[in-house]
Amino acid sequence: MKRVRRKKAGKGEPTNHSKRGRGHSSRKSFANDLLDAWAAKADRERSKWLSRPRLHTAIFEEARRDEELEKLLATNGAAFKDKKDAEVFARQKEKSQQNVHASIGSLGWPSERLESFIDAVVAYRRDASIQNYLFIRQKFPEVEIQVPRFGGIDPLFALEADFKDQGINPDLIAGALDGVEPSVDALCLHLLELLSEREKLPKKGPGSIDRRRKAISDASVDYLITTILEAYDWNEDVYRVPASLVVLIRHQLCGVQPDLDAEYRLRERKKNVAMAVARQLKPDERLSLNKLKLLAGIPRTTAARWLSDANFQEWLDFGRKQPWKELVKTGRQRATKTSTDGLKR
Repeated sequence: MKRVRRKKAGKGEPTNHSKRGRGHSSRKSFANDLLDAWAAKADRERSKWLSRPRLHTAIFEEARRDEELEKLLATNGAAFKDKKDAEVFARQKEKSQQNVHASIGSLGWPSERLESFIDAVVAYRRDASIQNYLFIRQKFPEVEIQVPRFGGIDPLFALEADFKDQGINPDLIAGALDGVEPSVDALCLHLLELLSEREKLPKKGPGSIDRRRKAISDASVDYLITTILEAYDWNEDVYRVPASLVVLIRHQLCGVQPDLDAEYRLRERKKNVAMAVARQLKPDERLSLNKLKLLAGIPRTTAARWLSDANFQEWLDFGRKQPWKELVKTGRQRATKTSTDGLKR
């Protein structure tokens, strides 16, 4: 693009373009300051979030198990027959207690709060329901717990034949169990390929049922997605989530166009059409069905539905009241106010 030289203004003579330039620079500076403030706020929140201790729930369950065994022995008046067994148990109990205190030492919890936390953790490990998880998050917001349940090499060995029958290479799964990005990417790509092949299988005809039964199942894909996500939670390193994993999860959860996305796009289209049509109407002109059909280029049935839509009428009235430039200005002012309010919070 060629640069155009402008005629210099005389001494003390302001020019329109210089005024615009100063205004543009001011707006640009404000926008940059706003972005910097948002970034700083996000960094503070992230640092605070990451500083929470992440507690391994197994050590608390082990400590509780030792306590329950000790109480059971005391209640029944029993004891270890072998002195060495008693010593091993005592060392194990002491180690469990040390692990617990090492995990929560910096929190300074009183014994009552610690006992309540152990109760909640044990309940979650025995029943990993969302209710039990939410109870921990709500009652103990200062900590995070590790939540993996399905990962590990043992389930892979047990299910190896099942995965092979569905065309999944167990070696790909093993590589993804540690959350290593290239391994996760390779597994997700392979799963997407198998899903694509399944979609092409005939639903009718000789052998179609048997072929579809042998194809990869949604249960297997969902299980593997869960193990990958658990691997990210188990390992505390910072990872880059492979795009193939995002595509795979999206495919399994909602597809390429979920209902809510379709609804959002429809509302945006209605809004844009309403404001565009409003600009072409005279001040007191009533919008007829036929005129909306003509101006918007939509079927008559669609025009009828939109005219009876209260939200469409609101945008139409809004567009009637303000010129197009004012609409843009109002939108910018709303965005700026929202951003400023967010920074204040």
